[in-house]
Amino acid sequence: MTLAQSSFGPLPAPLSTRLTALSTSHSLTIPQLHECWEAYSLTRNITTLTDATISGFETHVRSTHKAKGSTVLTNNSALGKRTTAGVTPSPAPKRDRSGVSAVDSINGAVTPSKNNIAAATATTPGSAKSIGSAITITPQKSIGYSARVGKNTTVVTYNPCNLEELQGGTNGNATVNVHPLSKPPKERHGFAPLVARAKSLEERLLRMNDAICKTHGFKSEEEDMVACAEGRVMEEVRAYWTPVGVPGQSGVVCVGRICNEAHSGRLNSHSLLLEGSRAHSSGSRISLDLPSDLSYSLFPGQIVALEGMNSSGRIMRPISVIEGAPPPMPTSTKSELKDAKGVKIISMAGPYTTSDNLEYAPLVDAVLKISEEKPDVVILCGPFVDARQPLVEECIIEEDGVLKNVSHEYLFRIRIAELFSEMYENYSLDTQIVLVPSVDDAFLDSVYPQPPIADVESAMLEFGGLGLNDPNLKKKVHCVSNPATIKVNEVVIGVTSTDVLFHINCDSTSANLPPSGRLSRIAQHLIQQRSYYPLFPAAKGACLDLTQQELWEMPVQPDILITPSKLNPFAKEIMNSVVVNPGALTKNTTGGTYAVLDVHPLKEEKIESIGDDDEVENSVKDRVRVDIKRI
Repeated sequence: MTLAQSSFGPLPAPLSTRLTALSTSHSLTIPQLHECWEAYSLTRNITTLTDATISGFETHVRSTHKAKGSTVLTNNSALGKRTTAGVTPSPAPKRDRSGVSAVDSINGAVTPSKNNIAAATATTPGSAKSIGSAITITPQKSIGYSARVGKNTTVVTYNPCNLEELQGGTNGNATVNVHPLSKPPKERHGFAPLVARAKSLEERLLRMNDAICKTHGFKSEEEDMVACAEGRVMEEVRAYWTPVGVPGQSGVVCVGRICNEAHSGRLNSHSLLLEGSRAHSSGSRISLDLPSDLSYSLFPGQIVALEGMNSSGRIMRPISVIEGAPPPMPTSTKSELKDAKGVKIISMAGPYTTSDNLEYAPLVDAVLKISEEKPDVVILCGPFVDARQPLVEECIIEEDGVLKNVSHEYLFRIRIAELFSEMYENYSLDTQIVLVPSVDDAFLDSVYPQPPIADVESAMLEFGGLGLNDPNLKKKVHCVSNPATIKVNEVVIGVTSTDVLFHINCDSTSANLPPSGRLSRIAQHLIQQRSYYPLFPAAKGACLDLTQQELWEMPVQPDILITPSKLNPFAKEIMNSVVVNPGALTKNTTGGTYAVLDVHPLKEEKIESIGDDDEVENSVKDRVRVDIKRI
């Protein structure tokens, strides 16, 4: 009797052979495989393992266990800090900084594989790479990253006015502030009851209803009758605003939220529903019968105005789709524009290390580039310690010839905070850094909107410290929320590290639109919906706190909107805003892209034409140059 037969009972030889092969291919012992069978048979009410039932069992094992040699990243909590199963990070002993700099400590640091952990052998650092004599950085680079092609080449350029690149920026004249109309997210969060989430969705629908009606001049029939009774002259309207679900024999305009009738799967033209507000429509839903020649782009959660016929009150046939209403553009006074100078901005997004190590070689190269170009502002979007990377689960690095299992906070400190601290220490830079967190950061809470990165109060604490209290960083590093609306001088910049463009692209439906404008159309949705994340239900991993939905709405339309995404990098002018997808600094084991934005000051003749007390739009789209380059 074989081992498989001893656990499963008497079995025919073919079944015993298949079980043995299944356990070998998935690195499972026979008792472990028998436990899987017991769970499988109980859930499916199966009593006997036969030729008819073993195929389903094999499929179940393959779907729940990865092949031999793979690594599975486990998250202990969907809304908490992600930790390694079975490993409790311990504080590392304080290192002697005398004679060893923060950047020099990276030299020779190697992230070992599982097979090399036991050996704990020292590695030979790579060749030195330096700019001048201040910093010597020698990270051990992966073969894929070292052998990348197209280094420092430009892949996308936005330059409609043929502007030159700025050299050296403003020499410290750039100021970075959170926009005064932007509200910070709550530091504490927890379970939100269904009533609270429904209330938040209702309030957003009512706000957008008012904005769309005000922007496009929609009036209800009652408002028209009141105006006539008061003797006011009203323009003739083609259709009146009407609550969703109210039948009518003439054309109507209904404002509501796009929903998917199927509740799962991708939205399509046959599963479209329009949901009205509870205040106006009692939450009624109607089906949409879209004409074959209608031009539209729709996704779940989008709040739109539809003009058409709804004679039955159950099915509406639209003749036009109004996909939202953009927020007002930011304005500046004559004195603000006159005092403004050119600003050079570099924008990057994580991951900042390749998928085969934790050495952050691409970020080291990025720091060298910053030291060369001396930009005024650097905007860094997370993830900084990517929880999706398998090596982050173990978080084992070699430091001073010793293998250490370190915390995610310690990894951020040694690989990122100390790297920038050394940059400021060795170079005379007035560059200001903006850190935008990500829901994929292993050392942060996964909730959207996300509070700014916060360090412990005392820099003397080793455990949990991020190194942001370093004197070199304290005055030049700005930690903002995700999403954030900030002002760099007079320029308003909106930024979110969540890949909302990819999420909308995966769950939208469109028709009769030019194929070349897909990326522009997706980015335009953010502006028209006045939201950094208008998709609802949200994509897996977005971790929305719906009770704070108002906090990820745009207070104003940004002059520049930065939305990192796994979609192709681009820089486009969309509805008077410049939308930039800088891409990720790394892609698997090779390098990625980043964006360089040169914002020129407004021309003197245009400034002189402005009245002293007038406020005008910043017109950044006509005075910015964007270059997206490979690292």
